[in-house]
Amino acid sequence: MEQKTQSRILRERLENATGQPEHVIAVNLDIRGFSSFCERNESTNVVRYIREACKNLIDKYFPEAPFIKMTGDGLLVVSPCENGKLDEDANTALTACQKVHESFPSLVDDPMVNIKKPQKIGIGLSRGPAFRIVTNGVTLDYSGRVLNLASRLMNLARPSGIVFDSEFLTGITAPSDFEKTFSKEKAWLWGIAESDPIEIYYSKAYGTSIPVMYRKRLDVRKWITETGSMTFESIESKVKNNLSIVFTLDKEPRDGSEIIVEVQCPPDLARKLGISAVELPQEVFQYRFEGGEPKIIMSIEPLVSKLRELGFVNRHRCAFVYRYPR
Repeated sequence: MEQKTQSRILRERLENATGQPEHVIAVNLDIRGFSSFCERNESTNVVRYIREACKNLIDKYFPEAPFIKMTGDGLLVVSPCENGKLDEDANTALTACQKVHESFPSLVDDPMVNIKKPQKIGIGLSRGPAFRIVTNGVTLDYSGRVLNLASRLMNLARPSGIVFDSEFLTGITAPSDFEKTFSKEKAWLWGIAESDPIEIYYSKAYGTSIPVMYRKRLDVRKWITETGSMTFESIESKVKNNLSIVFTLDKEPRDGSEIIVEVQCPPDLARKLGISAVELPQEVFQYRFEGGEPKIIMSIEPLVSKLRELGFVNRHRCAFVYRYPR
């Protein structure tokens, strides 16, 4: 009997898929340093760790969430936010996020994973209208600004912590210890708030610090965008010889610390992950001015680890987008 592939199963489900509008709470969790963790450890330990980490996150903190999916190095959790239970639903989500952050270093207590485990997690939290894609009662995915916002806010939670937009609190009663944990800040976000900032709350008490680049207008400076691409197979082949990928920029950036590197997801991965592109973490690349030329050097092993996490395989082409200020 022929075994169905994931792509074929999805294709069949999409045949009768419909869309339903909902008001949801989106939580995006990202295990910090997971790429370097993969690089340092055997795949057996990595798989066992991420399996136990995700199981514990679901069982202990989001057991009632109707939709959860893995994002490679974390989870996307989406729950409906009911009109009559707004205060309860929002506080439940925020409290769960705080408990996740506080307990994360000891989240995986598996004696078989006898290695140094990741210690930090970044969490983005938002709520608002979304579009649920469903077939025969099964939720395939969600789309909408609220999901993008949760992802962008998660990226602000550095080196770890919780970040959510001020609109999340509209109409709800904040927890009693709220002001001791969270501070207010204005932030500019790519694709969401480039010219006018949004107000956010971040867990200053947890050591969270919003990166400088997100505390400045993104549309005032002239931003240069350049692109390049390689097959995943050719990138992976460089691992044996520990070769780097070097991309020479056309212009010299005004501030090398503000360079953004994204990898665009091929259509099949974009559908699976629910995002069109992923911003690469700082540990994957560095900026240098060598031989009179501005260059971005990407470390091959962390890059390959990150691409594997996302689901890249040999047939995929990796399209890189480089953005930098002038």
